[in-house]
Amino acid sequence: MKPPIPDLVKEFITAAPVCRIATVRSAGTPHIIPVCPAFDGEATVYVDIARRSVSGRALETNQNVTVLIDEYHDDWSKLKAVILRCKAEALAGDEFERAWALFHKKFPQGDAIGWTARHSLALRVHDWVEWGITQPLPYQPE
Repeated sequence: MKPPIPDLVKEFITAAPVCRIATVRSAGTPHIIPVCPAFDGEATVYVDIARRSVSGRALETNQNVTVLIDEYHDDWSKLKAVILRCKAEALAGDEFERAWALFHKKFPQGDAIGWTARHSLALRVHDWVEWGITQPLPYQPE
């Protein structure tokens, strides 16, 4: 069983202004989009997508989602990333309210454009891998 997500990785996830989520269409082709995430501090990433988007439709048949959060630097020894393997669930009730409180706190600029819920999801992390966050990234030539 995978150990809990380390605190440094949780901080990295929490601070991320954008992440990429990858889904798989019903025909088996992958699809990836950038989204603004909110993190519960433990093991759930919240996102809001258009229900009829390619990703929204893909989740109707396959709830598996991969989340990528990365930080590029020209000094490659400073690269950081985490990949989260998740199961998507539609948000409802108290958790929906908590997630949207996190969105409003993290992204107040959304209020100016009238950002409201479309298809709000809880991405439950069941596996993860990181590099460059808990320890410096050593370059590893082939």
